[in-house]
Amino acid sequence: MTEQIKADTQNDTGQRAGALGQMATRHRVAEAEARAKFAAALRVAFGRMGAECRGLEAVVQDVRVRQASLAEIIDMAEPGMFLSLLEGQGERMGLLMACPSVLAGMVEAQATGRVSTTPPPMRKPTRTDAALLAPMIDAFLRLVEQRCAGLPEAVLVSDFVYGSFLEDPRPLGLMLEEGAYQVHHLRVALGFGARQGDWMLILPIADTSGRNPDTQPDADQEAKDWAARLEATVTASPVQIDAVLCRVQISLTEALRLRPGDMLRLPEAALESLSVETIGHAALGIGRLGQARGQRAVRLTAEPGVLTDAMGVSISPVALPASILPFRPPHAAFVPEDRQGGPGAQGQAESSGARPM
Repeated sequence: MTEQIKADTQNDTGQRAGALGQMATRHRVAEAEARAKFAAALRVAFGRMGAECRGLEAVVQDVRVRQASLAEIIDMAEPGMFLSLLEGQGERMGLLMACPSVLAGMVEAQATGRVSTTPPPMRKPTRTDAALLAPMIDAFLRLVEQRCAGLPEAVLVSDFVYGSFLEDPRPLGLMLEEGAYQVHHLRVALGFGARQGDWMLILPIADTSGRNPDTQPDADQEAKDWAARLEATVTASPVQIDAVLCRVQISLTEALRLRPGDMLRLPEAALESLSVETIGHAALGIGRLGQARGQRAVRLTAEPGVLTDAMGVSISPVALPASILPFRPPHAAFVPEDRQGGPGAQGQAESSGARPM
């Protein structure tokens, strides 16, 4: 009886151990599949970023992901490395490192359309290098975010953009916060293997242990209130629109001869329609000139954005030639002249005291 009990106990223990082993195996397989999907997302993102630059031909040879402290990250910044700070939401700061070989290959591809096989000279990265790499870094971060949208790492890699260029790694200890970081180490090849090197994306691991979940709704409500206030302010802002009868064109000589009082004769079509335009001369609609309560007014004859009314009248896309009527001052009134002494001669004689004989 005792031996039977021992055998049953051993069988139960073996069954439980087998079940636990199967669960552990499934867990390890799921973790390996998740890591493989994340690594594949990084590979595709870097490859598509390189495809946007002619002659770069970027390929990821290996991907390694690990955690590191701030002190370890500072030690990784070797001389000649390109360093770029990354900005994220909530004052999160990340870092991107590129070794001198990768930096030289990316600069050469943009400058000459190909990657040279000559070893790059030892030099410090410059702001010109940063200006060339900034759009590529933004493209890489955007592609990483898109490829990781359905993965658990989406929260980690989302909402980062290129921030600034660091000429010296010494300020890293002041710019980056203490804490754990995830290092995405990509071993890449450029120009069909002409250059090989390291491309490292370093992002902070969010610490949610001390975060109060009750504060999240307050933050969301504050963001909604700010968006509502912004919308109310924008919609209440004044906008200037102009009613334009027509535009005319004259030669430079005619323009220089214009004087006060000259008149520009508009074509008759100008009275049939006018355009409603923005301050930047973009047409918004079409209308007609009229009156309302004794004041000049404009009546819209078509829907906003439609530049032809129901009668088929449209706005002329070009300025029309105008005729100029020069100003002519009025002539003086006609005054008859006296034959002997001119006008008023008799009055002058009377004023001098002479009497007729």
